[in-house]
Amino acid sequence: MTSLRDRHLATAHGIRADLLELLEGMDYCLDWKPEPSVWCVREVVCHLLDTPPGGIHSIVRGILLGELEEYDIWAGRANMTPEKQAKDMAQLRDDINTLFQELEQALGSATDEDLAGKPVLAHFKSREVDEQRTVDMLLERGFDGHWREHLNQIGDLRASLGFS
Repeated sequence: MTSLRDRHLATAHGIRADLLELLEGMDYCLDWKPEPSVWCVREVVCHLLDTPPGGIHSIVRGILLGELEEYDIWAGRANMTPEKQAKDMAQLRDDINTLFQELEQALGSATDEDLAGKPVLAHFKSREVDEQRTVDMLLERGFDGHWREHLNQIGDLRASLGFS
């Protein structure tokens, strides 16, 4: 039987590979939008990197180290700053790789008990709801589910631009 850690690490490897593949060749169109209400690739990537604030890796690390008892999360924020707006694709890839390296480090020695236990309070500010979340739940919903939705969004942008 595969451990939760190994399953989450495999998921992370898959998401990282899928994201980097989707970004291939999109350097020149990071800020292109088919319409004003749709996020561009840069906005999607920045949203993923900093949701929840500080990134998923920092929340996972904080929970596993016992340093975090609660965290805030807002839905629908692109998390754009002038610094992020100035980044090129290579810099965004570096940020992506750093996030995944730190997530892998955080999960490296975690046991199933660590991942399924240690619930913390997640404050969903946009919905005004608080829920108890374990690292396992956070990675299932807030990482795998959330990131895959946005990978589909990048795929749609690629299709709109005529990428195959």
